[in-house]
Amino acid sequence: MKLLFAPQHWGLGHITRSIPIIQYFIDQKFEVELACSGAGKDFLSKEFPNLVVHELPDYNINYPSNSMVWNMFLQIIKLHKAIIHEHFVCKKLCNKIKPDLIISDARLGVAQKGIPSIIISHHLHFPLGNWFLEWISDTWAYFFYKTFDQLWVPDTGQQVNLAGNLSHNFKKMEKHFLGIVSRFKKLKIDKQFDIAFILSGPEPQRSFLEQLILNQKDSFANLKCVLVRGNQNAKPIEKIPNLDVIPLALSGQINKIMCASDLIVCRSGYTTLLDLAVIQKPAILIPTPGQPEQEYLANELFAKRLFYWQEQYSLDLEQALIRCKEFKGYPDIESTEKLDVVIPYYLKKLFNKK
Repeated sequence: MKLLFAPQHWGLGHITRSIPIIQYFIDQKFEVELACSGAGKDFLSKEFPNLVVHELPDYNINYPSNSMVWNMFLQIIKLHKAIIHEHFVCKKLCNKIKPDLIISDARLGVAQKGIPSIIISHHLHFPLGNWFLEWISDTWAYFFYKTFDQLWVPDTGQQVNLAGNLSHNFKKMEKHFLGIVSRFKKLKIDKQFDIAFILSGPEPQRSFLEQLILNQKDSFANLKCVLVRGNQNAKPIEKIPNLDVIPLALSGQINKIMCASDLIVCRSGYTTLLDLAVIQKPAILIPTPGQPEQEYLANELFAKRLFYWQEQYSLDLEQALIRCKEFKGYPDIESTEKLDVVIPYYLKKLFNKK
Protein backbone atom coordinates (compact mmCIF):
# COMPACT_ATOMS: atom_id res chain seq x y z
CA MET A 1 0.00 0.00 0.00
CA LYS A 2 1.09 3.56 -0.64
CA LEU A 3 0.93 6.08 2.22
CA LEU A 4 1.07 9.86 1.93
CA PHE A 5 2.10 11.29 5.32
CA ALA A 6 1.75 15.07 5.76
CA PRO A 7 2.84 16.64 9.06
CA GLN A 8 2.20 20.28 9.93
CA HIS A 9 5.06 22.77 10.02
CA TRP A 10 4.38 24.99 13.05
CA GLY A 11 7.86 24.79 14.44
CA LEU A 12 9.11 21.20 14.25
CA GLY A 13 6.99 19.56 16.96
CA HIS A 14 4.38 17.95 14.71
CA ILE A 15 7.13 16.71 12.43
CA THR A 16 9.40 15.21 15.07
CA ARG A 17 6.59 13.37 16.85
CA SER A 18 5.59 11.89 13.49
CA ILE A 19 9.00 10.25 13.03
CA PRO A 20 8.27 6.99 14.92
CA ILE A 21 4.90 6.66 13.15
CA ILE A 22 6.49 7.17 9.74
CA GLN A 23 9.17 4.64 10.67
CA TYR A 24 6.49 2.13 11.69
CA PHE A 25 4.94 2.27 8.22
CA ILE A 26 8.35 1.98 6.57
CA ASP A 27 9.07 -1.11 8.69
CA GLN A 28 5.71 -2.56 7.62
CA LYS A 29 6.81 -2.24 3.96
CA PHE A 30 4.38 0.54 3.06
CA GLU A 31 5.45 2.69 0.15
CA VAL A 32 5.75 5.96 2.05
CA GLU A 33 5.88 9.44 0.55
CA LEU A 34 5.97 12.60 2.66
CA ALA A 35 4.61 16.11 2.17
CA CYS A 36 5.45 19.21 4.18
CA SER A 37 6.52 22.84 3.86
CA GLY A 38 9.44 25.14 4.60
CA ALA A 39 12.04 24.02 7.11
CA GLY A 40 9.84 21.01 7.90
CA LYS A 41 10.37 19.69 4.38
CA ASP A 42 14.14 20.14 4.75
CA PHE A 43 14.12 18.39 8.13
CA LEU A 44 12.19 15.39 6.79
CA SER A 45 14.54 15.14 3.80
CA LYS A 46 17.45 14.79 6.23
CA GLU A 47 15.65 12.37 8.57
CA PHE A 48 14.41 10.18 5.69
CA PRO A 49 16.87 10.71 2.83
CA ASN A 50 15.48 7.70 0.92
CA LEU A 51 11.89 9.00 0.85
CA VAL A 52 10.27 11.44 -1.55
CA VAL A 53 9.23 14.65 0.25
CA HIS A 54 6.69 16.76 -1.64
CA GLU A 55 6.11 20.49 -1.14
CA LEU A 56 2.86 21.69 0.45
CA PRO A 57 1.81 25.30 1.13
CA ASP A 58 2.97 26.69 4.44
CA TYR A 59 0.32 28.07 6.81
CA ASN A 60 2.81 30.82 7.71
CA ILE A 61 1.13 31.52 11.06
CA ASN A 62 3.14 33.60 13.52
CA TYR A 63 2.63 34.70 17.10
CA PRO A 64 3.43 38.40 17.46
CA SER A 65 1.00 38.93 20.35
CA ASN A 66 0.61 37.34 23.79
CA SER A 67 -3.06 36.69 23.00
CA MET A 68 -3.88 33.54 21.02
CA VAL A 69 -7.39 34.89 20.32
CA TRP A 70 -5.97 38.10 18.88
CA ASN A 71 -3.27 36.24 16.91
CA MET A 72 -5.84 33.97 15.28
CA PHE A 73 -8.34 36.80 14.70
CA LEU A 74 -5.71 38.74 12.77
CA GLN A 75 -4.75 35.70 10.71
CA ILE A 76 -8.01 33.72 10.38
CA ILE A 77 -8.50 34.65 6.72
CA LYS A 78 -4.89 33.77 5.91
CA LEU A 79 -5.31 30.45 7.75
CA HIS A 80 -8.43 29.47 5.81
CA LYS A 81 -6.85 30.46 2.51
CA ALA A 82 -3.85 28.27 3.38
CA ILE A 83 -6.09 25.29 4.25
CA ILE A 84 -8.06 25.62 1.01
CA HIS A 85 -4.87 26.01 -1.02
CA GLU A 86 -3.39 23.00 0.77
CA HIS A 87 -6.45 20.89 -0.06
CA PHE A 88 -6.21 21.51 -3.79
CA VAL A 89 -2.43 21.11 -3.90
CA CYS A 90 -2.84 17.79 -2.08
CA LYS A 91 -5.64 16.77 -4.45
CA LYS A 92 -3.36 17.36 -7.43
CA LEU A 93 -0.58 15.42 -5.70
CA CYS A 94 -2.91 12.49 -4.92
CA ASN A 95 -4.05 12.35 -8.56
CA LYS A 96 -0.39 11.97 -9.46
CA ILE A 97 0.89 9.47 -6.86
CA LYS A 98 -2.44 7.72 -6.08
CA PRO A 99 -2.01 6.90 -2.35
CA ASP A 100 -4.13 4.22 -0.66
CA LEU A 101 -4.02 6.09 2.67
CA ILE A 102 -3.42 9.67 3.83
CA ILE A 103 -2.21 10.54 7.34
CA SER A 104 -2.03 14.15 8.46
CA ASP A 105 -0.47 15.48 11.63
CA ALA A 106 -2.54 18.65 12.17
CA ARG A 107 -2.76 19.58 8.49
CA LEU A 108 -6.44 20.33 8.21
CA GLY A 109 -6.84 20.43 4.45
CA VAL A 110 -5.24 17.22 3.18
CA ALA A 111 -8.24 14.85 3.53
CA GLN A 112 -9.43 13.73 0.10
CA LYS A 113 -12.75 12.23 -0.96
CA GLY A 114 -12.42 8.56 -1.82
CA ILE A 115 -9.09 8.07 0.00
CA PRO A 116 -9.09 6.81 3.64
CA SER A 117 -7.73 9.72 5.67
CA ILE A 118 -6.49 9.98 9.28
CA ILE A 119 -5.59 13.07 11.29
CA ILE A 120 -3.26 13.03 14.29
CA SER A 121 -3.84 15.69 16.94
CA HIS A 122 -3.78 16.17 20.70
CA HIS A 123 -4.98 19.78 20.70
CA LEU A 124 -8.68 19.14 20.25
CA HIS A 125 -10.02 21.44 22.95
CA PHE A 126 -8.90 25.08 23.21
CA PRO A 127 -8.54 26.37 26.81
CA LEU A 128 -9.33 30.04 26.13
CA GLY A 129 -10.82 30.86 29.53
CA ASN A 130 -14.28 31.66 28.13
CA TRP A 131 -16.86 28.93 27.55
CA PHE A 132 -18.38 30.65 24.51
CA LEU A 133 -15.03 31.18 22.79
CA GLU A 134 -14.10 27.59 23.64
CA TRP A 135 -17.35 26.31 22.12
CA ILE A 136 -16.71 28.31 18.95
CA SER A 137 -13.11 27.11 18.64
CA ASP A 138 -13.98 23.46 19.38
CA THR A 139 -16.78 23.55 16.80
CA TRP A 140 -14.42 25.15 14.29
CA ALA A 141 -11.87 22.36 14.86
CA TYR A 142 -14.54 19.67 14.53
CA PHE A 143 -15.60 21.11 11.16
CA PHE A 144 -12.18 20.10 9.83
CA TYR A 145 -11.64 16.91 11.87
CA LYS A 146 -14.88 15.39 10.59
CA THR A 147 -13.50 15.45 7.03
CA PHE A 148 -11.13 12.68 8.16
CA ASP A 149 -12.15 9.07 8.77
CA GLN A 150 -10.24 8.64 12.04
CA LEU A 151 -8.71 10.82 14.73
CA TRP A 152 -5.52 9.55 16.37
CA VAL A 153 -4.28 11.08 19.64
CA PRO A 154 -0.61 10.73 20.71
CA ASP A 155 -1.40 10.13 24.38
CA THR A 156 -2.54 7.36 26.67
CA GLY A 157 -6.23 6.72 27.07
CA GLN A 158 -5.64 6.17 30.78
CA GLN A 159 -6.34 8.34 33.81
CA VAL A 160 -2.62 9.15 33.97
CA ASN A 161 -2.01 11.00 30.71
CA LEU A 162 -0.16 13.98 29.25
CA ALA A 163 -2.69 16.06 27.31
CA GLY A 164 -5.34 16.37 30.02
CA ASN A 165 -8.32 18.48 28.98
CA LEU A 166 -6.76 19.34 25.63
CA SER A 167 -7.75 15.96 24.22
CA HIS A 168 -9.75 14.11 26.86
CA ASN A 169 -12.47 16.79 27.09
CA PHE A 170 -13.17 16.65 23.35
CA LYS A 171 -16.39 14.62 22.91
CA LYS A 172 -17.47 15.49 19.38
CA MET A 173 -15.99 12.40 17.68
CA GLU A 174 -14.37 9.08 18.48
CA LYS A 175 -10.71 9.21 19.48
CA HIS A 176 -8.08 6.51 19.01
CA PHE A 177 -5.11 6.74 21.42
CA LEU A 178 -1.62 5.90 20.16
CA GLY A 179 0.17 6.03 23.53
CA ILE A 180 3.33 7.99 24.36
CA VAL A 181 4.74 8.64 20.89
CA SER A 182 8.31 9.93 20.86
CA ARG A 183 11.29 9.72 18.54
CA PHE A 184 13.49 9.43 21.66
CA LYS A 185 14.77 6.59 23.80
CA LYS A 186 16.00 6.77 27.37
CA LEU A 187 19.77 6.44 26.99
CA LYS A 188 22.23 5.63 29.76
CA ILE A 189 25.18 7.77 28.71
CA ASP A 190 27.78 9.89 30.48
CA LYS A 191 26.91 13.45 31.41
CA GLN A 192 28.17 16.11 28.98
CA PHE A 193 26.17 19.21 29.92
CA ASP A 194 24.69 20.82 33.00
CA ILE A 195 22.00 22.53 30.92
CA ALA A 196 20.64 21.94 27.42
CA PHE A 197 18.72 24.90 25.98
CA ILE A 198 16.41 23.46 23.33
CA LEU A 199 14.71 26.11 21.20
CA SER A 200 11.76 25.47 18.92
CA GLY A 201 8.52 26.94 17.68
CA PRO A 202 7.49 29.72 15.32
CA GLU A 203 9.23 33.01 14.78
CA PRO A 204 9.62 35.62 16.04
CA GLN A 205 9.14 34.02 19.47
CA ARG A 206 11.98 31.52 18.96
CA SER A 207 14.42 34.39 18.40
CA PHE A 208 13.00 36.41 21.31
CA LEU A 209 13.60 33.52 23.72
CA GLU A 210 17.09 32.90 22.37
CA GLN A 211 18.04 36.53 22.95
CA LEU A 212 16.60 36.49 26.48
CA ILE A 213 18.71 33.45 27.30
CA LEU A 214 21.87 34.98 25.83
CA ASN A 215 21.22 38.23 27.72
CA GLN A 216 21.31 36.21 30.97
CA LYS A 217 24.47 34.26 30.15
CA ASP A 218 26.02 35.26 33.48
CA SER A 219 23.48 33.03 35.28
CA PHE A 220 25.02 29.93 33.68
CA ALA A 221 28.59 31.20 33.17
CA ASN A 222 30.08 28.53 35.45
CA LEU A 223 28.09 25.66 33.94
CA LYS A 224 28.71 23.56 30.85
CA CYS A 225 25.79 24.23 28.50
CA VAL A 226 24.58 23.59 24.98
CA LEU A 227 22.17 25.67 22.91
CA VAL A 228 20.25 23.90 20.14
CA ARG A 229 18.87 26.83 18.17
CA GLY A 230 16.27 24.94 16.14
CA ASN A 231 16.96 27.09 13.09
CA GLN A 232 19.92 26.54 10.78
CA ASN A 233 19.25 29.83 8.96
CA ALA A 234 19.36 32.10 12.02
CA LYS A 235 22.03 34.80 12.23
CA PRO A 236 25.30 33.67 13.86
CA ILE A 237 25.74 34.51 17.54
CA GLU A 238 28.89 35.50 19.35
CA LYS A 239 30.95 32.79 20.97
CA ILE A 240 30.22 32.38 24.69
CA PRO A 241 32.54 30.41 27.03
CA ASN A 242 31.15 27.03 28.17
CA LEU A 243 28.27 27.24 25.66
CA ASP A 244 28.23 24.91 22.66
CA VAL A 245 25.94 26.16 19.89
CA ILE A 246 24.23 23.79 17.43
CA PRO A 247 22.03 25.34 14.72
CA LEU A 248 19.79 22.31 14.15
CA ALA A 249 20.01 18.78 15.55
CA LEU A 250 18.40 15.70 14.04
CA SER A 251 16.64 13.12 16.19
CA GLY A 252 19.57 10.91 17.15
CA GLN A 253 21.80 13.84 18.05
CA ILE A 254 19.24 15.73 20.13
CA ASN A 255 18.24 12.52 21.91
CA LYS A 256 21.86 12.07 23.03
CA ILE A 257 22.21 15.74 23.99
CA MET A 258 19.13 15.73 26.21
CA CYS A 259 19.97 12.39 27.84
CA ALA A 260 23.52 13.65 28.52
CA SER A 261 22.24 16.81 30.26
CA ASP A 262 21.22 17.30 33.88
CA LEU A 263 18.55 19.88 33.04
CA ILE A 264 16.54 20.86 29.95
CA VAL A 265 15.30 24.41 29.29
CA CYS A 266 12.63 24.27 26.60
CA ARG A 267 9.12 25.13 25.45
CA SER A 268 6.12 23.37 26.96
CA GLY A 269 5.00 22.19 23.55
CA TYR A 270 3.27 18.84 23.58
CA THR A 271 5.87 17.01 21.51
CA THR A 272 8.61 18.18 23.87
CA LEU A 273 6.59 16.85 26.80
CA LEU A 274 6.25 13.48 25.08
CA ASP A 275 10.03 13.41 24.73
CA LEU A 276 10.55 14.40 28.38
CA ALA A 277 8.18 11.62 29.45
CA VAL A 278 10.40 9.10 27.69
CA ILE A 279 13.84 10.34 28.81
CA GLN A 280 12.62 11.35 32.31
CA LYS A 281 14.69 14.50 32.69
CA PRO A 282 13.84 17.59 34.78
CA ALA A 283 13.13 20.76 32.83
CA ILE A 284 12.34 24.45 33.04
CA LEU A 285 9.37 25.10 30.77
CA ILE A 286 8.87 28.40 28.94
CA PRO A 287 5.55 28.49 27.04
CA THR A 288 5.42 30.26 23.70
CA PRO A 289 3.59 33.56 24.30
CA GLY A 290 0.13 33.57 22.76
CA GLN A 291 -0.25 29.79 22.86
CA PRO A 292 -2.76 28.92 25.63
CA GLU A 293 -2.16 25.21 24.99
CA GLN A 294 1.45 25.55 26.17
CA GLU A 295 0.44 27.78 29.08
CA TYR A 296 -2.22 25.26 30.13
CA LEU A 297 0.25 22.36 30.03
CA ALA A 298 2.91 24.30 31.94
CA ASN A 299 0.40 25.26 34.65
CA GLU A 300 -0.92 21.69 34.95
CA LEU A 301 2.56 20.22 35.29
CA PHE A 302 3.56 22.89 37.81
CA ALA A 303 0.45 22.14 39.88
CA LYS A 304 1.38 18.45 39.82
CA ARG A 305 4.90 19.40 41.04
CA LEU A 306 6.51 17.88 37.95
CA PHE A 307 8.09 20.89 36.20
CA TYR A 308 8.93 24.48 37.08
CA TRP A 309 7.94 27.12 34.54
CA GLN A 310 8.28 30.84 33.86
CA GLU A 311 6.70 33.22 31.38
CA GLN A 312 9.01 34.24 28.56
CA TYR A 313 8.86 37.98 29.15
CA SER A 314 9.60 37.65 32.86
CA LEU A 315 12.30 35.01 32.43
CA ASP A 316 14.76 35.00 35.31
CA LEU A 317 17.19 32.15 34.75
CA GLU A 318 19.04 32.69 38.01
CA GLN A 319 15.83 32.22 40.01
CA ALA A 320 14.61 29.40 37.75
CA LEU A 321 17.81 27.39 38.23
CA ILE A 322 17.23 27.51 41.98
CA ARG A 323 13.49 26.81 42.01
CA CYS A 324 13.58 23.98 39.47
CA LYS A 325 15.44 21.73 41.92
CA GLU A 326 12.09 21.15 43.66
CA PHE A 327 10.65 19.56 40.49
CA LYS A 328 11.90 16.17 39.31
CA GLY A 329 10.01 15.72 36.03
CA TYR A 330 7.83 12.87 34.86
CA PRO A 331 7.81 9.59 36.73
CA ASP A 332 7.91 6.40 34.68
CA ILE A 333 4.70 6.62 32.61
CA GLU A 334 3.95 3.19 31.22
CA SER A 335 1.88 3.52 28.07
CA THR A 336 -0.42 0.56 27.57
CA GLU A 337 -0.71 1.46 23.88
CA LYS A 338 2.04 0.27 21.49
CA LEU A 339 2.26 1.37 17.88
CA ASP A 340 2.71 -2.14 16.54
CA VAL A 341 -0.50 -3.15 18.30
CA VAL A 342 -2.81 -0.15 18.01
CA ILE A 343 -2.05 0.98 14.46
CA PRO A 344 -2.95 -2.38 12.82
CA TYR A 345 -6.12 -2.48 14.94
CA TYR A 346 -7.18 1.04 13.94
CA LEU A 347 -6.34 0.45 10.27
CA LYS A 348 -8.39 -2.75 10.26
CA LYS A 349 -11.38 -0.81 11.62
CA LEU A 350 -10.85 1.90 9.02
CA PHE A 351 -10.63 -0.36 5.97
CA ASN A 352 -13.40 -2.68 7.13
CA LYS A 353 -15.65 0.38 7.42
CA LYS A 354 -14.64 1.51 3.96
